[in-house]
Amino acid sequence: MIKINILSSGFTSPNGAAFLYPLILFKKNLESQNFKIKIKYKISDNITNCDYLLIDSKYFKHDWDSKKYNQTLGKISSLSEKTKIIWCDQADSTGTFLGQVLPFVHRYLKAQLLKDKKQYMKNHYASRIFTDYYHRKYGIEDKEPYITQPAIKEEYLDKLKNSWNSCFMHYGLMGPYILRIREKIPLNAMLHFSKKVTPANSLRTMNVTCRMGIPYSRDTICFQRNKMRDILSKHLQTDKLSRREYLKELEKSKICISPFGLGEITLKDFECFLSGSLLLKPDMSHMETWPNLYEDGITYISHKWDLSDLEEKIDWAQSHEKESINIAQSAQDRYIDHTIGKNAGELFTNNFKNLIREFSQ
Repeated sequence: MIKINILSSGFTSPNGAAFLYPLILFKKNLESQNFKIKIKYKISDNITNCDYLLIDSKYFKHDWDSKKYNQTLGKISSLSEKTKIIWCDQADSTGTFLGQVLPFVHRYLKAQLLKDKKQYMKNHYASRIFTDYYHRKYGIEDKEPYITQPAIKEEYLDKLKNSWNSCFMHYGLMGPYILRIREKIPLNAMLHFSKKVTPANSLRTMNVTCRMGIPYSRDTICFQRNKMRDILSKHLQTDKLSRREYLKELEKSKICISPFGLGEITLKDFECFLSGSLLLKPDMSHMETWPNLYEDGITYISHKWDLSDLEEKIDWAQSHEKESINIAQSAQDRYIDHTIGKNAGELFTNNFKNLIREFSQ
């Protein structure tokens, strides 16, 4: 039996919840492959009594200021002397990389990773490849300077691997409420994926939806959404709705436009897959993730980061209804296969097993 401990901050964020969800819901599948997994919410004397310790980055979320920085690295270094450490970065984007932990951990996993790992050897404005793009192309600057992430040395690039993305959570109407309750009450029996699925070929009375907030303090992150809202203003309303009304609108819409947020992947993507709407999204070809729900022309339609072809792509989707439905259905099928499908537990366990196998070699 391979003993694996998980050090986690718990169900305190969507990303943190999506990290834990499959480990809990697919526990039997993992045990069938000799993985004995225990989730721990604080550092204890016996936490390193395991073959591998997976650390959810959110656990140390508030421990990187100047007063705690060296102390935090000291804790991680001390743990790595006693067992093999796998750091699980729960950041929203392919960027915002905690490169300072690399010398002290044995593997660094991200939910979404740049295909060109050498990009991590560079500094990107606001620590994201897409915010750097808007800064360079349009001169967008943030009012507050972003803490520059240390560029990664080439010797550490082999430590970087994909884990699993945030698709593993309940994205139906009750999802946020389940998360809030589970944060307060440690009952895993309440955890499940949404089973409410609307087929892509269902009757739809709306062409396009793009409901979004623009709550970000950084202009480099807001820029894409602001520009998108300006382009779409002559076609549709983009203001946010109540969750119930928003999900109803998704089910009635042929196309769902989902911009980047703090990261490239957003929760709207998974809500879109459940609704059977066609996902239209900024190009994701720079990124690798698991499960791979982002294949242009297969599971979503991409547009350019400068939005110059956004209206053109909307027109294409509207005039190619059959192809659009097929793409939306393909995305939904792939999402279901990895969440509520009969082989979902096996798919997750195989991916998990591959991560450990690669690590052991």
